[in-house]
Amino acid sequence: MIHFGVVLPFVLLIALTASPLLGILLAAAFAQPPCQTARLALPTRLPVIAGAGGALIAAWMLLGQADWETVVGNWSPVSFTGLPLAMAGFAPSAGIIIAWTTLYFLRSLQSPNAAHLESAPAAPAFLIASLALVAFANNLVTLLVGLGLTDLLTAYCALRQQDNERNALIGLMLSGLSVALLTLIAAAHISAGNSPHLPLVRLDASAATPLALAIALRLNFAPFRASSDAWGDLRMAAGAVGGLLTLTRLPTLGITRLPEWFYGLALASALLTLLIALLRAEDRADALAPAVATVGAYLAGASAVLASPGATAAATIAWLVGAASIGQPQFTDAPLWARRVRRAVRAAGALCLIGAPLTVGFVGQAGAVATWTERSVGGWPFALAWSVVFALMTYALLRLVVRSADGEAQTVRFTAHPLRPSVWVAREAIGGLTVLAPILTFGIAPALLTAGSLADALARNSAAGWVGWGIAVVAGALIWRLESRWRPAIRSISDRVIGALELGWCYSLLGGAVARLRRPFGQVFALLESDGMLLWAIIAVLLTVLIARPGGP
Repeated sequence: MIHFGVVLPFVLLIALTASPLLGILLAAAFAQPPCQTARLALPTRLPVIAGAGGALIAAWMLLGQADWETVVGNWSPVSFTGLPLAMAGFAPSAGIIIAWTTLYFLRSLQSPNAAHLESAPAAPAFLIASLALVAFANNLVTLLVGLGLTDLLTAYCALRQQDNERNALIGLMLSGLSVALLTLIAAAHISAGNSPHLPLVRLDASAATPLALAIALRLNFAPFRASSDAWGDLRMAAGAVGGLLTLTRLPTLGITRLPEWFYGLALASALLTLLIALLRAEDRADALAPAVATVGAYLAGASAVLASPGATAAATIAWLVGAASIGQPQFTDAPLWARRVRRAVRAAGALCLIGAPLTVGFVGQAGAVATWTERSVGGWPFALAWSVVFALMTYALLRLVVRSADGEAQTVRFTAHPLRPSVWVAREAIGGLTVLAPILTFGIAPALLTAGSLADALARNSAAGWVGWGIAVVAGALIWRLESRWRPAIRSISDRVIGALELGWCYSLLGGAVARLRRPFGQVFALLESDGMLLWAIIAVLLTVLIARPGGP
């Protein structure tokens, strides 16, 4: 007899990964020519919204399933490594998957394009599946397969949707190097006779440096990044989410302390990104949103100093949900009250990003400053840099939230004709509750992420943490209040400062490396696409099987 408690997690996994794809397929089946009214758009939009909502509900339900394990693939990985694709519950990762499905649901609910949410509508559905492999991986092979699939799908989306092909290829190259490093670490661990089963994996302290480098590459820390706002578009941030999911696992694998340069790169990258954005923004506050989203990812990486999976997961959730909420557009045909609700949601996201108490952002950053200050004199520069970044974040968020409704706000039309009031009420209410749910639930009950209780987070912050955070917030508010006095003074030198901060020489080197790598691969692809393609494919498969079989060729 099959126990229901064993079957339910597997059913939820299927719902999590299959619901978005099913919704997209149904939307394609009922798709009509470009819609001119909300009524015509409804048959196309509802299946996509229902599929995204099903995935979101399944993600929340998976968080409540404790101690489950299942095999989802018993195919080719077994032939090569002797391991199936196995998945098991891990509460911190489940919280991150909730945040990612929240973004997908919001985009499905609030996208102004009714017929097609994007040029590659199935890609987000497959990204949910690949990130689920990373989040719930129960052995090293599953983790690596999930990361590889995530990188390929992210690169596909980037090449389809971005105008800058070079940045997309640089991101793919850096992610590929990251997976290669992680593969070498896993191979060295397994070759030493150790178990690849994640609950039994205990990595040596010497693995901390290559692991830190692999995650720094995935998060696009400076100088390993394609642009100064690498994660400004959260649709392209799946690679960074995969890196943070891996970072969340490290304390359970025996790596409780990463090299100090990792935190230095994270904070330096955040500071450079904010300075460049603030110098460029001038009078357009909306230009700051991509930089704030990127800085949120960098700060989530820096939260690893707490050596707590729950804290890193909380910082990741704060980044994803907070950045999504501050980036929501205002619609020109929306009622006044709907625009005010949207602004209130944006304010909640801003509070989450600066780590206000009772938000998930507080759980993610509480204790970071105290941890650095306890590391004697060497930790004080990190604590100071953290406070400076938070001060600039506060200033940027004030500019994003406190602004005129008709002046700087990004406005788009939702449909050719205004929606009925009842539709506005339902859409804004559902969207607002979807955003607030992870912000408040994980902020008030961090134990759901195995981050201890709220009292533990308050105690962990210590006096140094409260003082540093308070000074940063007050300083950011003062910078915003006195903006009219200092901005004209730096306008004359902003171009030269931006040129120095952007590290253009490094991006040129990365672009040159990508161009050189493309030449031989282009020649290989031209050869493989010739008349002998089938023969080449057969030879490749035979060589792979011969090399991978037990005992070698």
